[in-house]
Amino acid sequence: MIFLKKFIYAVIIILSFGLGILGGMTRIALPFIALGIAFSILILLLDYQRSIYLVALYVFLDFFIRQYVGSPLLGSLWDELLFIFVFLMWMYKTFIDYKNRGYRWTPMEAPLIFFFGIGIFLLIINSPNIKISIEGFRAVVQYMLWYFLVVQVLKTDNGARNLYKILVLIGIFIGLHGVYQYIVGVEMPATWVDSMEKGLRTRVYSIIGSPNILGSLMTLTVPMAIGLVYGEEKIGKKLFYGIGSIVMMACLVFTFSRGAWIGFMVAALVFILLKDKRLIIPAIIAGMLVIIFVPSIVDRITYMLSPQYISNSLKGGRLIRWITGLEMLKEQPLFGVGLGHFGGAVAMNNDIPGTFYMDNYYLKTAVEMGIVGLMAFWFLLYQAIIWSYRTVIKIQDKYFVNLIQGAIAGMMGVLAHNFFENVFEVPMMVTYFWILVGIIMYLRTTKVEKFDNI
Repeated sequence: MIFLKKFIYAVIIILSFGLGILGGMTRIALPFIALGIAFSILILLLDYQRSIYLVALYVFLDFFIRQYVGSPLLGSLWDELLFIFVFLMWMYKTFIDYKNRGYRWTPMEAPLIFFFGIGIFLLIINSPNIKISIEGFRAVVQYMLWYFLVVQVLKTDNGARNLYKILVLIGIFIGLHGVYQYIVGVEMPATWVDSMEKGLRTRVYSIIGSPNILGSLMTLTVPMAIGLVYGEEKIGKKLFYGIGSIVMMACLVFTFSRGAWIGFMVAALVFILLKDKRLIIPAIIAGMLVIIFVPSIVDRITYMLSPQYISNSLKGGRLIRWITGLEMLKEQPLFGVGLGHFGGAVAMNNDIPGTFYMDNYYLKTAVEMGIVGLMAFWFLLYQAIIWSYRTVIKIQDKYFVNLIQGAIAGMMGVLAHNFFENVFEVPMMVTYFWILVGIIMYLRTTKVEKFDNI
């Protein structure tokens, strides 16, 4: 078995060097060489579970490949290739790790498969254009599949902890970049701010390209970092994650994304309820200090309540989009207009007449999949949250309790943000959401169910 492991390592290393040589003969040499070296180093260090760490780097990989690799095909397929690679690592695990070779069952398989089944049912009975519907189904389901690989490829609590920390470190790094953008006053499209809003000099977006999605990433990772502040024992680490939390919160403020702010308030409330209700007073004080020192927050929120904003929004903004979506839902309430046929990227990419981004992922889901699809989706999300909560109240390891509390709070914040933005239309965000669910359910199998069965 040791020989087989070394043989597989050698084959992948040779392929990686071959990738580097291929890069040397093409105009995109540097990216290919970098990928070849990265995979070589990864395999030399592997432990198969480390392959899942690559998924946590989604935001960087996506940015790098789309910006610097001169191949549109690779830019659109790289995440599928990564999925295949991690899937092969799972298969590899069955050959080299007898102790962990069996399938690791969790409470989430049934609701996920149920939702997939509802999607296939709607695909069969309600597809005005089958090609678009299949693409729409893929866009909804594909990134949920990461859940299965996270649960199966992780093999140690240390691996779960590392994966969690990588997500937090990514949030801190991107948060720092966002703060830097605000300091230098990075340029932004004029359409990101209403013409009636004065004094808002910029909205940050980092490498993500969207203030709203950057805000959603901060909403997800800030509670996770605070969970590490509580979980770590060493003062240096507590200080690091504490400062990181402040940086990310500053970045969140500078996105000036009202939907992300609302999502973060939900995340903060959930974290307080899970951790310690006495934190509500410090949280209120901190919020008041932010309002005092960043008055543009008050301006942006109060403008949202003004007659001018409502009038503009009813002409070409979020409110008219919601009204249009509700009217379409009334026409086809049960099964919707068809997957991929309205309100999201698939419909926009296929130039379906009259479509636009809905700015409400749940309403978008309802219009495309009907009440049947929306209820199945909400049932899936309920199961993800309720099983995460059941895990955190039964786990005995205080370190992981803190981490899961942070994860649940961040997840709830993103779900709240979905009422005001198509957050789950962004592959990175839905991937990170299901990575966290996977981490929690993995810990459930090692920290809860193992002891329940004794």
